[in-house]
Amino acid sequence: MMLRAIYRCLVWSHPAAFRQQFGEEMIWIFDEAAGTWGAASLVVDAGMSLVRRWLMSSGLWKVLAAAIVGGLPVIIAFGTFIPWESVWRALRSAF
Repeated sequence: MMLRAIYRCLVWSHPAAFRQQFGEEMIWIFDEAAGTWGAASLVVDAGMSLVRRWLMSSGLWKVLAAAIVGGLPVIIAFGTFIPWESVWRALRSAF
């Protein structure tokens, strides 16, 4: 029942238009599929949906896409100059 409460909070946290259109159906699907799919996987899916919806509605996805696409040529052009072995070694020692 705890996961159902978390799921309901995630559904409630979606943007209003999305929640009004799909909220009740999402809760119904959770109640029907929790035993088959596993409640935890449905909670994770709702969390991913929440992030996706807020990114799409805020327009932040455009900034993220531009940063990724803009950074690719720099990485491709200058990637050979980056001492990757040192970077990986430093990351491994940090964790």
